[in-house]
Amino acid sequence: MPLSPYLNVGEVTDLDKAWKDVAKKLNMDVAELRAQIEPIAGLYAVAEHARALLVALTDGALPSNVGGMYNLRVILRRALGFIDKYQWEVDICDVCDWHAEELAQQYPELSSQLPNVRKILEVEKMRYRATQEKTRLVLTKIASRELTTKDLVSLYDSQGIAPELVAEEAAKQGKKVDVPKNFYALVAAQHEKEREEAETKTERAEKLDLDGIPGTEILYWQDWKPAEFDATVLKIIDNNVVLDKTVFYPVSGGQLADHGKLGDGYVVDVFKQGGVIVHVLADKPTCKVGDTMHGKVDIDRRKQLAQHHTSTHIVNAAARTVLGPHCNQAGAKKDIDKAYIDITHYQTVSDDELGRIEQEANKIINKALKVNKLLMPKEDAERKYGVGIYQGGVAPGKTLRIVDITGIDVEACGGTHLNNTSEAEVIKILKSNKIKDGIVRVYFTAGDAAKKVIAQEQERLDELAKLLDCKPGQVPGRAQELFEKWKKARKAASKKQALPEKEFALSSTTTSSGDILAKTAEFLQTQPENLAKTVQRFLKELDGYRKQLSS
Repeated sequence: MPLSPYLNVGEVTDLDKAWKDVAKKLNMDVAELRAQIEPIAGLYAVAEHARALLVALTDGALPSNVGGMYNLRVILRRALGFIDKYQWEVDICDVCDWHAEELAQQYPELSSQLPNVRKILEVEKMRYRATQEKTRLVLTKIASRELTTKDLVSLYDSQGIAPELVAEEAAKQGKKVDVPKNFYALVAAQHEKEREEAETKTERAEKLDLDGIPGTEILYWQDWKPAEFDATVLKIIDNNVVLDKTVFYPVSGGQLADHGKLGDGYVVDVFKQGGVIVHVLADKPTCKVGDTMHGKVDIDRRKQLAQHHTSTHIVNAAARTVLGPHCNQAGAKKDIDKAYIDITHYQTVSDDELGRIEQEANKIINKALKVNKLLMPKEDAERKYGVGIYQGGVAPGKTLRIVDITGIDVEACGGTHLNNTSEAEVIKILKSNKIKDGIVRVYFTAGDAAKKVIAQEQERLDELAKLLDCKPGQVPGRAQELFEKWKKARKAASKKQALPEKEFALSSTTTSSGDILAKTAEFLQTQPENLAKTVQRFLKELDGYRKQLSS
């Protein structure tokens, strides 16, 4: 009679008792039985976890401590734990290779994505080793008290320390830590609660009585350029006006609302409640229900927001080209002066990678690709394009508006979009930072906003080149030379040691490429906008040391 079902952790409530029962049936000591069975179970677990990771990472998922992706980190670290425990000379990346080879005929995409999967796993392995060391340090600090379930959840969420590692390290110190069998269910429940609270906070507190009002006909979906329209007033509530149709875009999807005029009033906000778009006027409207109103959108604001929205899709596609197919949009905001996109990525983005993303994004602009916008039944859209259309979350409703940049990016999106990538004109990547585990935020500008930033940066660079008496490309090297000579002169002044005149002269001709201002700011340990003042201060102080110390 097979006895393995008796040890099924998914069905057995008292696992210790189950081990004893099976050992008794086999007339074996429990310790001996576990010593024989557990390594085999661990070996199977490594194989199964490696296959799950290979498939998930190929599909674009990333291990994380937030959201549903924490499961991937759990099974990866469980597999690594087994490898460590039994001292197997096995690399989980190699196990993924074996799976991909075995499944190549059915799922050839698994083999094509192996290089990217290996990169992700290598980073996760380094994090796992770092977490082991962190666990020892944390337990040393809190060794004097008993750890509760709440403590374990907090350690996992805030520092990525799995409860199994805590229990293992505590055992080495002669202490016992009980890990609840439903630990990860508790973490999932907490994450779900936080998500629901966040969604509630983002909902507009103001709820208008719109019973009986039909959904608003949207006039901006096919083309961003039409700015004027006539419509019938359906309802007025204080400063809020509801029309039967509109060109005004409501705040949604991280994009700010359109502004403009409605009759003789100014539209200062637009929002959507259900299927109804509400226009908020600066003052109480003078119109009545049934009146025909003429509306006019601020076209300059509309253009800039459309440039930033379409550029968000372009930057997303460029990031996938540079960083890998695992990159997906996890959030975004499109403002007037700049925008940002949150992308899924397993580590911080380097300056070199940002530069390559910018280059790739501008290549897409220069290709002048058509931006197709069409309405499709949800099932048809998913069948044709796959679930990858849901960048940043699943879109509600039975009908989706699909934005398809030919051959580059396809997403379900309701924002105002350009008709051609060339209308974005230019994209300038500003910076990036890691906002949480597995999520990197990339700030950028496009169109007129980008041109303004580029002009400002050129002005700063020209000013620095003039101050340092060098060519623009030589500014970082000359700034570094200034900083080093300033430090040397300051040290000499403290010791009242004379220096030869040449120690105060700047002569570096080292030429740099890429983000000149960022490199200069790094050398001088300041922000790009403060570079001119910093250089002026160093030059002034160096000249003072020269007068004091030159021999």
